[in-house]
Amino acid sequence: MLLLLLALSPALSLTLGFVPGPQMGLEEARRAAEFVPEVDEILSHPTVTTSANYDVATDRWRVVLMEGESGTPVAELSVADDTNRVEGVEVYPSADEVVYPNLSEADAIKLALANPKVRDELLEHPPLASEAEYEDGEWTVHLKVEEGGQVGGMPVDSGTRKEVARVGVDDETWQLEYVWTGDQVGWHMARGDYGAYGKQANYWYVWGPLALVFALAFWRTDRLYSLRNLDVLALLGFLVSHGFFRAGDSYWAALLWYPPLLYLLVRTLLVGFGKGEKVEKTSNFPTPVLFVLAAIASGFLLALNFDSRVIDVGYAGVVGADRILQGALPYGNMPDDVGTGDTYGPLNYLLYVPFVWLLGFSGEWDYLPAAHGVTVLAFVGGAIAMLVAGWRYAGVRGAAALFFAWAAFPYTLYSTNNNTNDIIVAAAAAIGVAAAPSALARGAAVAAGFAVKLFPLVLAPLWMFHDGVRKTGRLLDFVLGGVAVVLLTFWVLALDGDPLGGVKLFYEKTLAFQGERETPWTIFAQVPWLEFLQEPLMAAAVLLAFVVAVFPKKRTVRRLAAFSAALIIAFQLTFNYWFYTYVTWLEPFVFLALLLETNEKTALDGAGEQEEKSIQPSAAGDRQQVEQE
Repeated sequence: MLLLLLALSPALSLTLGFVPGPQMGLEEARRAAEFVPEVDEILSHPTVTTSANYDVATDRWRVVLMEGESGTPVAELSVADDTNRVEGVEVYPSADEVVYPNLSEADAIKLALANPKVRDELLEHPPLASEAEYEDGEWTVHLKVEEGGQVGGMPVDSGTRKEVARVGVDDETWQLEYVWTGDQVGWHMARGDYGAYGKQANYWYVWGPLALVFALAFWRTDRLYSLRNLDVLALLGFLVSHGFFRAGDSYWAALLWYPPLLYLLVRTLLVGFGKGEKVEKTSNFPTPVLFVLAAIASGFLLALNFDSRVIDVGYAGVVGADRILQGALPYGNMPDDVGTGDTYGPLNYLLYVPFVWLLGFSGEWDYLPAAHGVTVLAFVGGAIAMLVAGWRYAGVRGAAALFFAWAAFPYTLYSTNNNTNDIIVAAAAAIGVAAAPSALARGAAVAAGFAVKLFPLVLAPLWMFHDGVRKTGRLLDFVLGGVAVVLLTFWVLALDGDPLGGVKLFYEKTLAFQGERETPWTIFAQVPWLEFLQEPLMAAAVLLAFVVAVFPKKRTVRRLAAFSAALIIAFQLTFNYWFYTYVTWLEPFVFLALLLETNEKTALDGAGEQEEKSIQPSAAGDRQQVEQE
């Protein structure tokens, strides 16, 4: 029995509590460190944390001090469990090197939550989660809610939560550096950053004089209540929405670009059907003055482009061209900083190829001279096309008016100052308008627009049947023009040696991506209860494309331009993403349809039909004469 008791004594001792164990708790061990002079100053910093672990063998607590934001250990010490005596204090060299924030994470969050804008945002959402991180003298506070979706914040945690507010807090002054709420968190363009989009084009003393001289050139001073004045107000009406965009108010910015779009839709649709198509006066300015002002505006625009910024769209064009020069497919091969830059047609990237070859590409998102070169080429090409169109349909005065409108309209500047491919689309539209009497050119222009930015395909039925549904020769010319451009551009999809795979990847990255895209830049996102209208409106736009192509009997260049503008607007109204550079898509068509004085002696307002009728009897007479001979 005695031997059995001796054998069981360790277990009995443990059961009865005789084996040494911690007599103080975790918090007591950590508090013991607070009374040590060597670490007192370190513990005064709000981001320094302490952790403690008990060592059974020595019956001591090991306490480690760490700067929480950087995760740097700065000191350690040991505390005897039975006496609470502190021993072995060691302050690490890193204690003098680490940067200690003045605020703690909790303090930074409190300052963020005290902001009225943040409080108002959080009142609209479910329960809150918060966290903050410190870097380079600034705290970044993230405020998240239990909510999904792309609009009204940025999805986080695999989409289960959404960050609805982000606040920057200066650690030294405790001032808020920035406050982003709602769409501003996930969308840089919703923050009202003047320099980010358009740079100098955002300042009133730049766009204001352009808007003023544009209005003075086309405003009817003799008839205040006229359609022309409503047209001018609508064209410049985008500036109202743009003001809210620059102020970082995405809700009103998105809602207020619809009134001018809707007006221009109805106006151009009616002109296409012959209602209100008569224009009594081209401009208030003499023809030489229009030319001079157009030249000045062009020089001003090109000069500003040298100091403009290239946004992601232009950067994607340069990267795509670089990939093509390397023999690689642009689709699926974009860098992370422009991952969705492969959502455009192959011609978009091909146009950048000669400029990348000549001017080079550093591989970084820097000044990107190739992007500036493409912008200048597109602007000049569009200007020449507008000159040709004006001269062809309305003489020298028409050429001056269209050239001036193209150069002086504020959104031409905005598009070129962003160096986007939207100015390329506008130039293609201008070239198509100038060459409208040629079915071959119309087919090439529509295909070129599609090969750049996809959407102009909606114009195909209208432009194909412009000469009449029974003109098989003209229809064939249209198809040949389109097929030629497709063959000259879509060969890019075979660069990887797998044409079918390239086509599939092209579809996934372009049409499929755009169809599934979710953004705050549409009324259907900002006003969710209207979302049910989006698909029916898109179907209506498709139907409209065929209606205006087949039913109107009288076909003129003015009506072609008017219907083209209406179709583009109809589709823009259904987009998941809309931006101010898209205004340039409308410019060539709207300017031709609404600004040029009525001229029935040219194809602008019907001479094409008259010439065709006069030619047919002559041709019949010639045939009869040949038969008699």
